Amino acid sequence: MFQPKSSLRMGTIALTLGAFLFMASCHKKDNTTTSTEDTGYATDHMTAEKSYSDVQTMTDEAANVAVSGGTMGYKGTQLTSGPCAIVTHSSDSIVINFGATNCLCLDGRYRRGRIICVFTGGHYADSGSVHTITFDNYYQDDNNIAGSKTVTNMGHNVSGQPYFNVVINGTITKPSGATITTNWTRVRTWLAGSTTLGDHTDDEYSISGTGTLTRSSGGSVAVSVLPSSPLIVKYGCKWIEAGTITYTLSTGATRSIDFGTTPVCNAQATVTWPGGSRVITLP
Repeated sequence: MFQPKSSLRMGTIALTLGAFLFMASCHKKDNTTTSTEDTGYATDHMTAEKSYSDVQTMTDEAANVAVSGGTMGYKGTQLTSGPCAIVTHSSDSIVINFGATNCLCLDGRYRRGRIICVFTGGHYADSGSVHTITFDNYYQDDNNIAGSKTVTNMGHNVSGQPYFNVVINGTITKPSGATITTNWTRVRTWLAGSTTLGDHTDDEYSISGTGTLTRSSGGSVAVSVLPSSPLIVKYGCKWIEAGTITYTLSTGATRSIDFGTTPVCNAQATVTWPGGSRVITLP
């Protein structure tokens, strides 16, 4: 058993992935799809990635709010005035309520509505516990976030590291009415920092998994991160430090981005597309 600690700021992954997809689309050398379509997939994936990653980060932090009705600090307090997210605990659930109107959170995003996490199999942090996250009129930057995210605490692997299986089946509806549908499975392994729960600066995670993203047009793309080359993310670094992402269009055309095999906190990565590759500097 171990106590949860606010997850590494997963928005980093989303921003980097979004940048990769955009850059890859700009430098493609085949005619299997248009640049506009590629960029649309990139934007949609970035929106979905950030939205569902934030949800888990906030739920983990809310689990640490000891007093029912307390307030969150990481993303749940307005920049301008009083508390924004109210956290309520019961024996088997956590509810984060942002209220009925948009609330400006510390990460610069507006949120409203409720995030609901129900856990079974023991305490929130117990090995074997399952956290099912759903939504009640929840919006992030006026995008309606719906569906479910299920996180299973798998205990410790053979190396003694905590790890989690994650399944996301969700739909995001933009203000325009366009939709983004996600079906993803992931494995997140806590490589370092799980024994120093009061200190976030030593946190390190690896992430692998597959999934699909479907747009309103019906077009679908796949994103894959193999266990043999997982993404490595650390607290305090705004970029992915190692690993490879493969992005596959419905036509079968692929793009990839390689962050290297040795974790290094820098903005360099190599993008490969049919016919060539180049080193890029990520924002």
